[in-house]
Amino acid sequence: ALNNETPSLKHPWDLFKVNKLLMDKYLGEKPQIGENVKIYENAVIKGTCYIGDNCVIGNNALIREYTNLENNCVIGANAEVTRCIFQEDVHTHAGYFGDSIFGKGCRVGAGTVTANVRIDRGEIKSMVKGEKIGTGLDSLGVIMGENSKVGINCSLMPGKFIGSNCQIGPNSVVFENIEDNTDFYTEFKVIKKSI
Repeated sequence: ALNNETPSLKHPWDLFKVNKLLMDKYLGEKPQIGENVKIYENAVIKGTCYIGDNCVIGNNALIREYTNLENNCVIGANAEVTRCIFQEDVHTHAGYFGDSIFGKGCRVGAGTVTANVRIDRGEIKSMVKGEKIGTGLDSLGVIMGENSKVGINCSLMPGKFIGSNCQIGPNSVVFENIEDNTDFYTEFKVIKKSI
């Protein structure tokens, strides 16, 4: 029988409730770190976290509460990760990753930021099946499918979905959902002036 604590799994962001519930119940207040994990100088792992086998946490990285890193994840030097779910074999470089889900095999370039809070601090709304719906959250980053790749210096806006097998070009800003198997590049115009 289900009890009142059991959250629904209707939307992808419901995984955060399940993740927190399981960590609170089974991990306590300390991080659980798997086998063969490499943690480099000045990295900090704070609060209840799960770090799977064969992960790498780079120099000066900060891994904060309720982060779940499955096996073979790499968190680059100077990165901050908080309340995220990284499936197996996700690699990031320096950047900020908050309240986000990355599917298996994703690669994220240096300087990429997942915006996880609206500028007005209001409720984050997401497009689901063509309809904008409230998430009930004031903190939600990006949800990315398997094997997607993000170039350097990208900005991923709150509550956006990026499908599987996508490629996000460098310096792109993602303001809308991106379907599976899509290459997405923000167009910039180059202006050259002689002095």
